[in-house]
Amino acid sequence: MTAFECTLCGKCCMQAGGALIEVEKRLTSRDFLCRQKVVGGTFRARVEERFLDAFRDTSENDRHPSWCPFLRPLPGERGKYVCTIHNSRPLICRSYICCTMRIFDSSGQEIGKVKGRRSLATEDAALHQCWEEGVAPLTTDDDIVWKSEVAAILGRAGYQVEAYE
Repeated sequence: MTAFECTLCGKCCMQAGGALIEVEKRLTSRDFLCRQKVVGGTFRARVEERFLDAFRDTSENDRHPSWCPFLRPLPGERGKYVCTIHNSRPLICRSYICCTMRIFDSSGQEIGKVKGRRSLATEDAALHQCWEEGVAPLTTDDDIVWKSEVAAILGRAGYQVEAYE
């Protein structure tokens, strides 16, 4: 298994960010006192120097008030987003992984993800069928064994799998 690598899609911070982090007070031009809404407590967020210009542009966040207040489009990269406080983000953000496995077709195109513990997210009918017939019946509780078995099943069906720790 490899370490999870973020693709900078921003979906996690678009969906849950505003429900997780609330800015209570601006301390300096780049420091903020924030509240962790779900787990409670406060933390100090610091906008990283390299993201200051992006952070100053609030146009996307103004249109999407549910987004994390520190999420911004990555300048010059259409469809890519960055956490402007990445180095000072709270533990709930540090421990979040949007998927535990990515599934690719034979050409290397991502066509599915395993979200949560064992839920397939795909719009590909053939992958969905393969999953229902080969993976869904698996009964092991050991996640390492399960991921290995899933990779073998999908591999035999022509898919490539990246499993994350």
